[in-house]
Amino acid sequence: MASAGTSKDSFGAKGTLEVGDSSYEIYRLGAVTGDGLDVDSLPFSLKVLLENLLRTEDGADITADDIRALAGWDA
Repeated sequence: MASAGTSKDSFGAKGTLEVGDSSYEIYRLGAVTGDGLDVDSLPFSLKVLLENLLRTEDGADITADDIRALAGWDA
């Protein structure tokens, strides 16, 4: 399992948000694109889960394929 604060970041989603004097690590959902994936159309609850997968991707327990599968969810 990935240790806290580490991610394989296969999609280049990791970024930094600057707020005042503080910096926060974020993972941009928009990085998961291509092959007809449209993360903007996902329900909010699945966007939260997708961000969690991006943040904890380790290549073993959570893979890029897992992330693509959720990003491609279709009701």
